[in-house]
Amino acid sequence: MANFSIHLNSMALPDKEAQDIENVIKILFEQALSERVFSGGVTGILIDRPGKKGMYVWTAGYTEQEKKFIVSENTFFDLASLTKPLVTTLSILILIERGKIQFNTPLKAILKGPIPKSKRNITVGDLLRHKSGLPAYRPYFLDLNTCEGFNKRKEKIVEFILAEPLEKPLRTVSVYSDLGFILLGHIIEVVSSESLEVFWSKNIAIPLLLQDRLLFQPLLKVDIKNIAATEKCQWMKRTLCGEVHDENCRSLGGIAGHAGLFGTVEGVMELCGFLLRTWRGEKILSHCSPQLLKKTFGREENEEWCYGFDTPSGEKSSSGKYFSRMTVGHLGFTGTSFWIDLYRGIVIVLLTNRVHPSRENEKIKEFRPVFHDRLMEKLIKIAE
Repeated sequence: MANFSIHLNSMALPDKEAQDIENVIKILFEQALSERVFSGGVTGILIDRPGKKGMYVWTAGYTEQEKKFIVSENTFFDLASLTKPLVTTLSILILIERGKIQFNTPLKAILKGPIPKSKRNITVGDLLRHKSGLPAYRPYFLDLNTCEGFNKRKEKIVEFILAEPLEKPLRTVSVYSDLGFILLGHIIEVVSSESLEVFWSKNIAIPLLLQDRLLFQPLLKVDIKNIAATEKCQWMKRTLCGEVHDENCRSLGGIAGHAGLFGTVEGVMELCGFLLRTWRGEKILSHCSPQLLKKTFGREENEEWCYGFDTPSGEKSSSGKYFSRMTVGHLGFTGTSFWIDLYRGIVIVLLTNRVHPSRENEKIKEFRPVFHDRLMEKLIKIAE
């Protein structure tokens, strides 16, 4: 049974239009629950246009299969790869804004110690655009778990990545890579002399008052009943809830450049709203300028990736077929996503726990585009 609805700001849409959207979401969520696409989910819509500003949230289902706790607007989800744009990329932008590094700064100018010749000229921008040639994934956790201490493991995983043969020549094609963003997380720590979590929290989450809605290691601050469960881990022999789903990240203590962030739908929407308004020209944070964000969101011809953010990939995109070309977003493996239509001033966030109890459930792949299409069909009419 879906739980409807929470209107955080009812001024953005007339009652009839809001009700029409709610009816669409109710049908979609009830279908998803009946087909076991996920046990629980929440969607948020942010509208930021002249004369129309507001946020809406709808929730559905339970945080776990046993149906003990209902999903609410305060439920934390494992955001998985949403960490890449919302934490790592934004942290890199702050370092660029401060003149510490640039998009074209190569690894050989940042990292200490020996770097293989094939990787010395990989730049920060290459890593952000997934054009470094590094592989998508390696199960490093199998070896890392034999190392004592998270600091030692962090050093070791960088060694593993630098020793990894490139799968593609540098800057030839985009290969979506967790490894590249693990390396970016390390770069942030080297350049800032602070941990990734501390640097990001101090410069992004706290100034935007999001530190209680977007965070790492949620079990330190959040009641477990307010966290959506993910997978039954074959290694730990129990269902994960509040512990990061990604094994490589979990072996590093739950904080890394590619995964680890947990958040509520409001937290993700607020941060997306900040990005939208900054892109439009509002200087909300002194260390994140509209000019740099416009460059970040620019993409080359025939490229799907801009710096750290995904873009709709035609009609087969998980975002559906209605988002404008001026759209950025990202997916998370656990069943999460956000899309920001910069042109129309529309943000759609979808957070689910589709990997509960198993990652073998891939029904979200069919659900996502249909979900976004049905919503955008309504929202585009409002935006016109």
